[in-house]
Amino acid sequence: MKESGSIWAKLAITLIALLLVAAACFGIYTWQHNQVKDANSKVTNLNAKLTSLNNQVTALTAQLNKACPATGQPTPNPACVGYTYTSTKGVTVRVFTPAKNTTIASPVAVVGEVPGNWSFEAQFPVQLKNSTGAVVVQSGAHLLGNWQTTNLVPFSVQLTYTTAQSGSGTIVLKKDNPSGLPQNDDSVTIPIKF
Repeated sequence: MKESGSIWAKLAITLIALLLVAAACFGIYTWQHNQVKDANSKVTNLNAKLTSLNNQVTALTAQLNKACPATGQPTPNPACVGYTYTSTKGVTVRVFTPAKNTTIASPVAVVGEVPGNWSFEAQFPVQLKNSTGAVVVQSGAHLLGNWQTTNLVPFSVQLTYTTAQSGSGTIVLKKDNPSGLPQNDDSVTIPIKF
């Protein structure tokens, strides 16, 4: 009888241990399943944002193509040659639209070429300022090519603002400066009118 009680005790302990292991495995499985579910949700959200950005780039490219027909057309738009600007540090930047001193209205597409290394992860800030120098709107321009080069790379951005503006202003293309060090700052200013 004593032996049979000892066997039952061992079986009970083994059964409890197995149940605890099964519960732990189920808990780990559930936790991992939830982590994968969260990661999939984040990927879906990022894909939606990427699709939105791609749609914006497509719309801006369509605007540029409409304004600047392919070369060889009988009367190409003279603004399509682009305006060359020199940054505060002597870097050459080209802007196709808007032209210098053009009257703009919201939304305004800014399309041109900057050195790829002006961006960080293919983006750099663009600001629209009013006559007092106050920022009306700021947005990130997207490079449409390799951002790890010193060569000129096409970019586009759409600036949308709701507050009525008048007089003169500027569009400022700013070199992205993740370091925050002033010696790494650079910019180009394009005069515009509202």
